[in-house]
Amino acid sequence: MNETRLLEWRKGPDCDEVWVNGEMIASLERRPRYCDRGRWIVRVDLLDIDSADGFPRYYMHEAVARSETEAFLRWRLWKELP
Repeated sequence: MNETRLLEWRKGPDCDEVWVNGEMIASLERRPRYCDRGRWIVRVDLLDIDSADGFPRYYMHEAVARSETEAFLRWRLWKELP
C-alpha cells in the first residue's frame, strides 16, 4: 500500500493550519504579547488525542512550534522519527 505522508502548512483565516490527505488536523496561532505561557499555541485535532498528549501546547518561538508539531504528527500518524 502506498500511503501519502505529506504534512502541508496552509494559511487559514486566523492561524496557520496543518493538512494531511485533505483534512486539517492541527493549527498554530500567535498569542497576544502579554501572554507569559508562550507566544504561540498549537492545537491538534486527532481522534486518539487525550490529556496525556498535552494539547494545547505553548511555545515561545514559531520555528520551534512548527518543528515540534511536525515531529509529533509524523510520529503519531506514521511512527516516523525525526
